[in-house]
Amino acid sequence: MSLENIIINLKRTFWIIFIPFFIYSCAAVSPPRGGPEDTTPPELIASSPEAGTLQFKGGKVTLTFSEYIDEKSIISAIQISPVLDPPIEIVYDDDQIVLEFPNELLPNQTYVITINRNLKDERKVALKESIQIAFSTGNIIDKGEIKGHIYGEDNYVVHLWKLLDGFTDSIFVKEPLYISEANDDGFFSFKYLSSGDYSLLGLERAAAGAALVRERMSYGVSPKKIYSVGVDSIISGIPLRPNREIPKLKLNFGEWVGKKWGWINFNQDLDSPIFEGIRLVDSQQKKIVPELNQALADKKNFLMISPDTLSKGKSEFTIDNLFINGISMLENAKINFRTISKIDTSYLKIVKPESATSIRLDKDGGPLVPIIFSKPILEFSDSAFFVVSDSDTVVTKVNWANPIEISFKPNNGWEDKKDYQLMIFSNRLTPIEGKSLKDSIVYINIKSEKALGYGGLSGEIEYDSESAIIELMHLENKSEVFYSTVNSNNQFEFNKIPEGSYSMMIIDDKNNDSIYTNGSVFPFKASEWFYSHPDTFDVRANWDVDIGIIKLLEGK
Repeated sequence: MSLENIIINLKRTFWIIFIPFFIYSCAAVSPPRGGPEDTTPPELIASSPEAGTLQFKGGKVTLTFSEYIDEKSIISAIQISPVLDPPIEIVYDDDQIVLEFPNELLPNQTYVITINRNLKDERKVALKESIQIAFSTGNIIDKGEIKGHIYGEDNYVVHLWKLLDGFTDSIFVKEPLYISEANDDGFFSFKYLSSGDYSLLGLERAAAGAALVRERMSYGVSPKKIYSVGVDSIISGIPLRPNREIPKLKLNFGEWVGKKWGWINFNQDLDSPIFEGIRLVDSQQKKIVPELNQALADKKNFLMISPDTLSKGKSEFTIDNLFINGISMLENAKINFRTISKIDTSYLKIVKPESATSIRLDKDGGPLVPIIFSKPILEFSDSAFFVVSDSDTVVTKVNWANPIEISFKPNNGWEDKKDYQLMIFSNRLTPIEGKSLKDSIVYINIKSEKALGYGGLSGEIEYDSESAIIELMHLENKSEVFYSTVNSNNQFEFNKIPEGSYSMMIIDDKNNDSIYTNGSVFPFKASEWFYSHPDTFDVRANWDVDIGIIKLLEGK
C-alpha cells in the first residue's frame, strides 16, 4: 500500500462507542452487481494465530471471513474480554479484519474475541450467530462456561461480570466484562471463563454494552445472585425473562371537559385504589370535593364529577394520599387544568360499540357487553334499555360501572348462534349537560357466535420442590393466564379452561404468591426460577387431557 493510500485511510479512523477500538480501512471493494440476492450469512473461516493459541504475546490477530465485510458494521460487532486499555486498533481489509493487540497483556489470562450479529457482509446479511475466539497468555485456555435461555419477544443480550471484591448491586450500572448475544431461539453462552464468582443480567439487544438504566431498558435478573465457576465447570439452564419495571405511580394530567366534569389520568392501571384528601380548588379559591369513578375500559383514567360548577380559569386538583392494598403509593399529587364557561349544547353519543358487535359465550353465560357514552348520565329510567331477540323482550339487568359506562347481559345468559338487539331510548336518559341521544331510539345489533368450549389439562413434572406451580398462557389471548399448584406427588391439574393452544411454564414460587416474580436489581432480588416448556399444549372442548410426565430439558 502506498504512503498516499495509508494517509487517506488514516483519515477514516473511527472511535467506537460500543467497544474501545480504533478502526483503519485498507480497502473497500464492492461486490459485483446483478444476479440472485445473496442471503448467505458471512462465516469466519480462519484465524491467525489459531483459536486456542497458548503463550499469546499480543500483536496482530487476523480474522478471515467467507466474503467481504460491511466496514460500518464492524463498529458495534467486536468486543474483547477482558476490556483492554488503551483501545486496540482494528484494520479493515475486504474479507479480513485485523486486530492489533498490545504486547503487554495480563499473565495467565484468557482473552476472548466476541463477534456478534451486528457484523454484516456487504449485502447487509448478518452473522447467523455470535462467535467467540480465545487466546491465552499462559499455558491453558480457561474452559469454564455459563449458559442459559432468555425468553421474550424481542432480541436480547446477556451481560456478565466477574466479582473480584464480592457482590454489590451497583455492578449492574458498570460496563460488563463479557457480553453474549442470544441467538434466535434465545440461547446464550459465555465460554472460556476462568474460575471465580460471576453475576449476570439479561437486557434488550439495543442496550448491549451499556450500563443499566432501569427507567429506559427492559431487563431480567437471574434466579441466583452469584454463580461460582470452577476449573472447566459448566453452569447451564439459567433462565432469564426480561421485562420493564413498573414506573413509580404518577398523576399524569387532568382535563376539564364540561362545566361539572372531567378526567384525571395516571401513568399505570390502578387496582382497587383508595383516595384520601381529594379536592378541587378553582380560580376563585372555591374548594370542592369531586366524585371519582374509575373507567371500565382503561383503569388509568378516572371520571371526575363536581357537585358544583367551577369558575372559569385555572383550577387545581389535589390528592393527599392514594393507597393500594393498604400501601401508600402516592402522596401530595397535584395537577392544574383550565375550566371553561361555554355552555355544552352537543348531543350525547355512544362511543363504544359501533352499531354492531359480536360476542362468544363463556361458561358463565357472559360476557358482559360494555356501552360507553360520550358524557356522564345523571338520570335514567329502568326502561331506558331493552334487549330483544326474535321480537321477544329478553329480561336484562344493566350494571352501571360509572356514570359514563354500563355493561349488561341477559339474566339467563346469552344463547349461542342467536341475534340480539339492544334498544336505547333517548328520552329516558339525562346527560350531565347538553342534549340526549340525537335519535329517539338507538339500536345496537349483537351477534352471538358459537359458545366457547372448555376442557381440562393435567400431568406430572420431574421436579422436586414444595413451592412449584404451573402457569398456562393462552397463545392467542395472552391476557388469559391460569395457574395450578403441584401436589406432593408432583401432579398438577387445570379444570374448565378455554379451549385453545397454551404455553407452559414451571415456576419455583418461593414467595408463595401464585405468580412468577421477576426480581429486581436495586436492591437486588433474585427472580424465581422457572422452566419454559418448548412445546405447546392443546386444550380441547369437553376433554380432560393427561399429558403425562414432563421432563425438564434444562437443569436448575
